[in-house]
Amino acid sequence: YMVANVPFNFYTTSAMLQTVLEKPLEKKAGRNYGPPGNKRLIYFIDDMNMPEVDTYFTVQPHTLIRQHMDYSHWYDRVKLSLKDIHNCQYVACMNPTAGSFTINPRLQRHFCVFALSFPGVDALQHIYSQILSQHLAQNSFANAVQKASATLVNAALGLHAKISATFLPTAIKFHYVFNLRDLSNIFQGMLFSMPDCVKTTLDLVRLWLHESSRVYGDKLIEDKDMETFAKLQVDFAKKYFEDMNEDDIKQQPNMYCHFATGIGDPKYMPVPSWEELNKLLTEALDNYNEINAAMNLVLFEDAMSHICRINRILESPRGNALLVGVGGSGKQSLSRLSAFISSLDVFQITLRKGYNINDLKVDLGGVCIKAGVKNIGMMFLMTDSQVPDEKFLVLVNDLLATGEIPGLFQPDQIEDIIGGVRTEVKGMGMEDTRENC
Repeated sequence: YMVANVPFNFYTTSAMLQTVLEKPLEKKAGRNYGPPGNKRLIYFIDDMNMPEVDTYFTVQPHTLIRQHMDYSHWYDRVKLSLKDIHNCQYVACMNPTAGSFTINPRLQRHFCVFALSFPGVDALQHIYSQILSQHLAQNSFANAVQKASATLVNAALGLHAKISATFLPTAIKFHYVFNLRDLSNIFQGMLFSMPDCVKTTLDLVRLWLHESSRVYGDKLIEDKDMETFAKLQVDFAKKYFEDMNEDDIKQQPNMYCHFATGIGDPKYMPVPSWEELNKLLTEALDNYNEINAAMNLVLFEDAMSHICRINRILESPRGNALLVGVGGSGKQSLSRLSAFISSLDVFQITLRKGYNINDLKVDLGGVCIKAGVKNIGMMFLMTDSQVPDEKFLVLVNDLLATGEIPGLFQPDQIEDIIGGVRTEVKGMGMEDTRENC
């Protein structure tokens, strides 16, 4: 079996969909097409109900899929000749709270429909305690810390449930949505830690409080909400770890970052004090200004916290940040400094007259080649003023959702890319086939 991801969005048309569906297929005898060799291909369609519904209640991409499922064929868009498509199946998923709420029954009849509910507390407890306890055991943390992992998972689940119930989305706070991703992000942050970072149970609790502040706290937009959140954190820490002193739990600064022991020595450690952090960041800023266009920044407490937040996201796998704030509040400058600390190159698009979605594809292609073929870490920085057309966001969304943008490279570019990574694939002891490359 092979799987092809097909992300849907509001602007997906049947022509765009057909290009994506045809990409993994190869020509067989006559007018037959199918996946390479004797494989079966599964198209995984994400957000099936997102495409636009037109005036006559038709959804273009759905019609193409229905035609394929009914008759096992579609037409060549240029020659208008028939193409028989074999050995393909569909798995689709959709979110009932967004997009159109009904799917054409002529399409839906081909699918078995399952409703997936949120996992129960027991399942979550099992999943996350496995992840955390294995990390603590494999890296030989202190016994007391290992024993506390089950209690900590319970505390994290309790806090998550309370936060989901307390901070509800409204018209202004529409981003107050807390789901499994947030829980996973908390534990992902905790997996950065090594034994020299967490020596006692108190360290483990403070690390968990820091991660939950990053994941939940940084989303909150009102002082009142932040105060409520801080109180909830302390309440849950005291409820599950009764023998701990409240002053020790609350001690500030509770900030962990990858450069606390020095820049260029990535270890996830707590920041000893604001003064130490200021010294480190001032040094980083001086080094940055020597190489790049000088930035004249005053590193006050909030700015330093923001750098730690952005840097933590840049260091985490598939970490993407959306920074919201008024113009001139330092979002770009702090992002550039954070990228410099993580040794990432920064790329920004340059808007000019007539800059359209194809130019953006060329630019994004360049970034992907730098990151993938040349192995240079990249940070793609995009501001709201660089989105002259809403369709630009479709490409960004595809990049964030699946890491793949349909039709980003021409066939000859793909050959060059495969040639570029061939030696590395061999070096990893794998066969240098097209799929592995």
